[in-house]
Amino acid sequence: MKNFYLIVNPTRNEGSEAAKEIETFLKSKGCSVCTHVTLESDNDDRYTDANEIPKDTECILVLGGDGTIIQAASDLKDVSLPVFGINTGRLGYLTDVEKEGAIPALESLIRDDYSVDERMMITGRVESGEKVLFTESALNDIVVHRKGDMRIVEYDVYVNKKFLKTYRADGIIVCTPTGSTAYSLSAGGPIVEPGSKLFIITPICPHTLNSRSVVLSAEDEIYIETKVSGIAVSFDGRRTQDVPGHGGVRIVKSDRVTQIARVGDDSFLNVLHNKFKDIV
Repeated sequence: MKNFYLIVNPTRNEGSEAAKEIETFLKSKGCSVCTHVTLESDNDDRYTDANEIPKDTECILVLGGDGTIIQAASDLKDVSLPVFGINTGRLGYLTDVEKEGAIPALESLIRDDYSVDERMMITGRVESGEKVLFTESALNDIVVHRKGDMRIVEYDVYVNKKFLKTYRADGIIVCTPTGSTAYSLSAGGPIVEPGSKLFIITPICPHTLNSRSVVLSAEDEIYIETKVSGIAVSFDGRRTQDVPGHGGVRIVKSDRVTQIARVGDDSFLNVLHNKFKDIV
């Protein structure tokens, strides 16, 4: 690799300074690098415009935490390029190296000494009757939840057009294997190997003693229906859309994937062990 596009989250532990070090190193090796600093806009929830990426770019470098990578994956879902994460955040399940290990990792990328993991994405469609009102994709999760008043909501969940269960809860999380270490984990969901192809349905604060996560095939179709107003759906914790009363959200596997570049041979279980050790 010789041509890079660098996405920087400047709010993460001196990200701008680290970006300058990366730029200097890459240019000293004869590489080209175009840097984009993520600045949240009041009227646009996308940080990065795919049209700004030079056509000869071979890899997207992301300097930040998992949230920055997730945002980049969403913004660039139509760009078929590997994403390499350099962690300046907290846990960093998606990032491949810490900031201190960035230079050796970049040397591996330049030598083409890397592998690529393909991560499943999901697509959600807000529907009202036969009409599709909104469509968006996510790398981590799609969450249907109440907004406003603190009240119990009933969510009817269907799988392949067959009724599964009515959940009385604060919301419903549908996540990918990548998202199993995010919000779903906090809600009591299982951790899943990220290369798997499946869905996990996890209720948020269910008002019952016997509600558990449900794991489904990636080929299944999930439909979450509500009968009241004041419900919204969020994609990767950022993009939010209202769900009409007596409407619902249909969730399927996306035809796109996120490519995560890796250097070295650190397994997911070893990463998980280290992360758990860090938070004890």
